[in-house]
Amino acid sequence: MKSMFLLKITALFIFSVLLTGCAMQLSEENASQSADNQKVNEAGKLTNVQFYVPSEEENLISIIDIPTSEVVAEIKTSEKPTNVIFDSTMRNAYVANQTSGTIQFIDTQTLEITNEVEVGPLPHGLAIAPNNEQLYVSTVADQFVDVVNTKEGKVEEKIDLGNGAKTNYLTLANNKLFVSDHENNKVYIVDTETNEVISALETGETPRVMQTNKDGSKLYLASSGSVEIYDVNNGDEIQTFQVPKGTTDLVINEDETQLVVTSMEENAVSVIDLQTNKVIKTIEDLPGAKHISFNRKQTKAYITLNGSGEVAVLNMEELAITEKVKVGDAPHGIEIKALPGIGGSC
Repeated sequence: MKSMFLLKITALFIFSVLLTGCAMQLSEENASQSADNQKVNEAGKLTNVQFYVPSEEENLISIIDIPTSEVVAEIKTSEKPTNVIFDSTMRNAYVANQTSGTIQFIDTQTLEITNEVEVGPLPHGLAIAPNNEQLYVSTVADQFVDVVNTKEGKVEEKIDLGNGAKTNYLTLANNKLFVSDHENNKVYIVDTETNEVISALETGETPRVMQTNKDGSKLYLASSGSVEIYDVNNGDEIQTFQVPKGTTDLVINEDETQLVVTSMEENAVSVIDLQTNKVIKTIEDLPGAKHISFNRKQTKAYITLNGSGEVAVLNMEELAITEKVKVGDAPHGIEIKALPGIGGSC
């Protein structure tokens, strides 16, 4: 009897230990899940000022908190995300997945993928209409720009640039869509009211990213080894600056006094003074310097380093790299998420 009693006590003890262990494990899992949820909630605040950085090789977007220069969250995507863009509300982001051939819709508050739309082959460049309802997508492997209806979540039209045309990067200004063609050395100008090509600029070699000035009268273009400036109204080339080869992306400050341009093949970034029309600084040893974006105050420029999995921070006063932020492997594009009037000091 005594032996049986001891066996029962032992069994009860072991069972109790097992239950306690399971409870502790569940408690730890719940705590971990709660911490993850809290992290997402913090990272998804609409008032946060952040950069979204797609990583081509890891199929994710790193979210950098600008005030702290820390990666605060990641969003898993489909294959080979390249560029990302926000609508004007900052509640929705769209990422082009080149290998998957899709555009994914992202809720920036929950950090969740809410939709995925199949588009043409190798989607790359993105531009969004002021009404947030038309998303323009360049598809590198064909002659079309896909127009995605963001409300209905489908391609509603394809803009035909003509036989043999290729599409790369896009920018919008004054009801005009500018489309760079890196193989035929052209920039097509599309009337967004009719979605028809109204003219084409002959450019230097391998045109990539473009930006217009505030009133849309000038087009600044990154092409191989140069920055070209065009008069949008008559198509004339106004000026050309020579910079290191492999020119990829550029940003212009609001008063049009400075321009910063990346040169991916030469691992460099150049700063151009638009008042003196001179290259005032070239910074080297930036592996695969690809895309670039200003912070809100334009005191810093953030550059994706495709070759080192980092984002380099260029101090615009010192004209020097002051820090680097580790992100996913092979970062491609970079886009700021900031509501108007929020994060002015960032």
